Amino acid sequence: MAKRKRKKTAMPRWSVVALAVLVAIAALWFMRAHLPAFRLPAMTGASRGVLAIDASPVNAANDGRRVRVTGLLTASAPAQDAQLGMRAGDAVLLRNVEMYQWREHCAGAACSYDTGWGAPVDSRKFRDPKGHESPQAPFASTAFAAPGLKLGAFGVDAALLVAQHAPHDYPVTDAGLAPNMAASFSAHGGALYAGGDPAHPHVGMLRVSYRVVPLGAATLEGVQHDGKLLPR
Repeated sequence: MAKRKRKKTAMPRWSVVALAVLVAIAALWFMRAHLPAFRLPAMTGASRGVLAIDASPVNAANDGRRVRVTGLLTASAPAQDAQLGMRAGDAVLLRNVEMYQWREHCAGAACSYDTGWGAPVDSRKFRDPKGHESPQAPFASTAFAAPGLKLGAFGVDAALLVAQHAPHDYPVTDAGLAPNMAASFSAHGGALYAGGDPAHPHVGMLRVSYRVVPLGAATLEGVQHDGKLLPR
């Protein structure tokens, strides 16, 4: 009697797919382990949905899109702190106000108090304000943007600029003070002091320092809207 030929069983489709995946993973592991030059592609701005565009002209078709613009940052006039009469030929002038004051340190139910420099706090809110009173600061820390800020043809939001370009110190001198402020403030170590001798501070003294974001070549990433670059 003739023997029947056994039928070959075809490999299931899922097995083929699984085998292909395993081969691909093994190949990827081999390349990463044995070929130092092999690297996965880095995430680029385009892959994150950020469109790199020219600083001029403004293309209205990009409104609402997140864009990256490189160009020359300019202004129509210096940045100015009109209250203290300080000005700088930069994009943004940042005023930092500190007071020599009482400070509260609480851990659970126990609080201790000392004096030192810091951003003004309201001592009336201390758990034990009696005997730890500090005066209210006459003005606060803030930022002053130069008028007419432009990056190429784009208007620029000052908050966006400060968030993406680290400000640097801007030492001040007595010569930079407005005449009406010179009677109250004096410059020491690049900062302005009012209310006493910086070498022997007491509660209520003020210290004002400045930082700036310069004009010039810059790159900003933001949302384009009506010819401006905005944070969102």
